[in-house]
Amino acid sequence: MSRSVVPTQFQKVVISGENEGHLAKIVLSEMTWEENTIMGNVSDKTTGKPIEGACIKVCDEDFQPISYTFTDVDGNFSLQTKLSPNIRVIAAKRGYQTFSSESMPSVYLEKKALNVELAASPNGGIIFYGNIKDAAQKPIGGVKITIFKSYSLNPYDFTFSNDDGLFLFDNIEPGSYRISFQSQTYNEKVINVEVGKDQSVIALETIYLKRKNMKGTLYGIVTNKEGQPVDNALVVLCNANNVPIQVTHTNEHGVYLFSRLDPGTYYILAK
Repeated sequence: MSRSVVPTQFQKVVISGENEGHLAKIVLSEMTWEENTIMGNVSDKTTGKPIEGACIKVCDEDFQPISYTFTDVDGNFSLQTKLSPNIRVIAAKRGYQTFSSESMPSVYLEKKALNVELAASPNGGIIFYGNIKDAAQKPIGGVKITIFKSYSLNPYDFTFSNDDGLFLFDNIEPGSYRISFQSQTYNEKVINVEVGKDQSVIALETIYLKRKNMKGTLYGIVTNKEGQPVDNALVVLCNANNVPIQVTHTNEHGVYLFSRLDPGTYYILAK
């Protein structure tokens, strides 16, 4: 049956005898259209079942919004508004690919029902969104974020934060997860997240990372007046108060190296 045909009212038929026949005449009528009214139905492209709660947006041919509505339990919608000469219709619901029509004359839709079929989205899962900052509220870029299912050691998915400290995951299934945040200059952090079936977007609380207690290095080359490297030269590292704190000797290439140094000012003596 066409979706533009209106169901009839109940008609009472009484049969009083065993072999009595009765002819009941039923007349189907088309929907009554009001001027500047768009009506139609939205269904699943694969199953043909009606889609309830789909958003129907009507725009002009330049995608400027005019009005919108939602489908009922049977997938039907009706929208009465002032239309521009040419319009576009957009239909969307979570879990389905968005439908958008070509530009069409609005008078065309006032004379027939618009039937829309939505295809299931291949990435209809849940979205994780969040941001990472340091103790000074500055965003941290380049952090590796890895998702694991709670009882698995194998990564489920991973990404990196951008320069604004933002990260995003999509197509996440409902369940329990742990999320690891790793950086060369910040301590690792792990959080646990429970994802429900009815959640479409999960905005995580801001992740704060603590900077590692990084130790620096200091290295160089000792040469003679002719620019030749000096082997086994004594090199002494002093702190800002000229107190020796490390001692080493150069190798055959005149190279020396001090490590595990805290931030600060140092002085070097060589002999």
